[in-house]
Amino acid sequence: MSRKSISGLVGIVVGGAWLANNYKYFDEQGFVAIGMPLLILVVGIVFFIQGRKSS
Repeated sequence: MSRKSISGLVGIVVGGAWLANNYKYFDEQGFVAIGMPLLILVVGIVFFIQGRKSS
């Protein structure tokens, strides 16, 4: 596995865990609570896919 794939996998895990944790605040804060974790999750997925293609 390439370094980009590993970085993407870490982003997926961290972003997904943070997103799951912040869903309880979604009623109070709206998209502010899930914006950054969602961004990290999406970038992690993109990096994982790009790393798999380059291998």
